[in-house]
Amino acid sequence: MENIRKHCVEFISKINGFNIKDLQNESPERSFIIFRKCLDQTASADLFLRKATANVAIEFNHNKDLEQCLASCSEFGSITNCEAVSQHVVDPNKIVSIKNKTQYSLPTATDKGMCSISGICESTNGEFILADYGNECVYLLDQAYKLIDQIQLPTSPLSMCKISSNEMAVTVSNCSSVNEIHFLRVDKGRVVKYNTLELNHMCYGIAIHQGDLFVTSGTEVCQYTMNGRLVKTIYMDYSRRCTVVGVGVSPDGKRIYATDIHNGKLLTLTRDGAVTASLKDPAFRPTCTVPNLHVAATGQVFVVGKQCISQVDTYGKKVLNTIQLDMSTPRSVYFNEDTRKMIVGFVLNKRVMEFNT
Repeated sequence: MENIRKHCVEFISKINGFNIKDLQNESPERSFIIFRKCLDQTASADLFLRKATANVAIEFNHNKDLEQCLASCSEFGSITNCEAVSQHVVDPNKIVSIKNKTQYSLPTATDKGMCSISGICESTNGEFILADYGNECVYLLDQAYKLIDQIQLPTSPLSMCKISSNEMAVTVSNCSSVNEIHFLRVDKGRVVKYNTLELNHMCYGIAIHQGDLFVTSGTEVCQYTMNGRLVKTIYMDYSRRCTVVGVGVSPDGKRIYATDIHNGKLLTLTRDGAVTASLKDPAFRPTCTVPNLHVAATGQVFVVGKQCISQVDTYGKKVLNTIQLDMSTPRSVYFNEDTRKMIVGFVLNKRVMEFNT
């Protein structure tokens, strides 16, 4: 084949050497001579190719290892919905203004205790996933807040964050024995637990960014791998209990936010733990020990207070807006830029509040 290729290159080179494009500038006699030489060269090339390929056959030999691999497969794969990425440019520091609101009662399969919604996420199909501290469970609700499925947990969930379009992580912790991260997946109308990590400290707030897991202990922000290996302690404050409770990460992963609910502060940190901003506001002090922070997928920063939700700029230096609530003791908040909806969960309340913005 290499010899045939070399001969073909020679034929092409000779034909190109005749400069056929410039024949209009030549005399009729010379143009005729060049034209004849081109025909002769083309005929020679055609004859060569016919002889060279007269007794050549191409055969494909398949990989037998691949055949065995395919024989062991029951299917080539499955088709799932993928989370759509918003195509419009979002300014995370644009004030989120409330247009109207609606209250929804939460239907539950069990009523062991009063609802306290400690975490809110949304699946790629628009279903809502709510963590209930009071009933020690996680609900899957449709867009009308009707119950689809429910999964029990070993103790109360303190917060929840989204991992991917249909996966989320929940901190499950109490003061005595259970300090865990539960990884859940929404699959065909069911909430399924697919992994659990056991940690050696209280687990309050949680945030995940590209495989980096951030968990607060009440006095520390710790970074873990997704299999539970401690990478480092990013920030610590042992002056009091509950100085590091809520945690969130900016979409680019450069800024880490943490709430000090004892002093009513929002801290903005680098990945190395340096404090770039410390914003203190009486509204940042919730009525109970809750991870009172939500960083939306599009970068908006929200802090839950006693009876309000505060929107803070992405640098953590000023309050952009304060959303007053009709109901007291909010516990969790979730914001979706694409649907322009904000959802707020409350302490000891079987209702959630949905805002259109």
